[in-house]
Amino acid sequence: MRVTIRTVAQQAGVSVATVSRVLNTPEQVGQDTKTRVQEAIRDLNFEPSAIARGLSVHHPDTLGLLVPGITDFFFNEVYQGIDQAAQQRGLRILLYNSQHDKERALQGFSFLRQHRVSGIIFMSKLVAEDFFPIIDRVGVPVVLALTESVGERRLPAFKVDDLRATFDAVAYLVSRGHRRIGMISGPLEDLVAGRPRFEGYRRGLDHYGLPFADSLVAFGGYRYEHGYVAMGRILADRKETEVSAVLAADDEMAIGAMRRVFDEGLQVPQDISVMGYDNLHIANMAMPKLTTVAQPFADIGRAAVEQLVTMMETHKPGSDTGTVYLPHRIVERESVASVKR
Repeated sequence: MRVTIRTVAQQAGVSVATVSRVLNTPEQVGQDTKTRVQEAIRDLNFEPSAIARGLSVHHPDTLGLLVPGITDFFFNEVYQGIDQAAQQRGLRILLYNSQHDKERALQGFSFLRQHRVSGIIFMSKLVAEDFFPIIDRVGVPVVLALTESVGERRLPAFKVDDLRATFDAVAYLVSRGHRRIGMISGPLEDLVAGRPRFEGYRRGLDHYGLPFADSLVAFGGYRYEHGYVAMGRILADRKETEVSAVLAADDEMAIGAMRRVFDEGLQVPQDISVMGYDNLHIANMAMPKLTTVAQPFADIGRAAVEQLVTMMETHKPGSDTGTVYLPHRIVERESVASVKR
């Protein structure tokens, strides 16, 4: 018969939880009880599973990281900052990939709870009220990176002000003489980046008294191929709109858009300027090199770890710091030309 921790508990006349404490935190168990359990373990020749023991122990040196997708270009850039700050603190990182799925993101909290991490950095979705029951059950500090919480309860969050950053991108294009500015936007139902970046674009046009038309905008899902298809739609109406510059909601779509311009027999920036958003490493590898809005990804990762450690050290799982906006900047390269007004 297979001997389990339950078998030991029955022989010693204690609960399974007590046996677990003897195995993992014996200092928390009285000597008489500890002796009975140890005798049962010896008599039954019980060998506890290393995996099971590991899962039952709290790991004060492990942080959980819940990300939307490990193949996303920005993930590596944020992770550099997280890993650097964690190593300086002697902390390990346990990663869970939600694959851009809300249900998987919620399951990720349960997964990290089972592995007894001391705190969680969450990057996957906008955190609304339906996230808080599982966050409360996890019972450890949670810090947000590249996203934020909405509603009455606010979690500490670190990101850029996407609306302001996109407004500034429009201002930059205006400073280069552009008056017909299009956009390849993320989905408007994406409240983390899609909608605020689109709103920044609209406010920029309104501020400078520039025309807006539906034909100036196309939507995509932040991938190269989405930028390629979206730029095709914008170029199809180019004679009517006279668009001279297109702002993409991320660098990957911007590079896809530049490829579409090339495939249409045109040139960037001579025929049409293209601007990105993120300042990923690939922005400097594109041809031409991509002018873009830079997010301080590594700084965001480091700030999230430092905030999480502070909350862990003060034993405060909640915080009222709200969203902290880190500074963005415009990185000028080769994909935006000046035009005569």
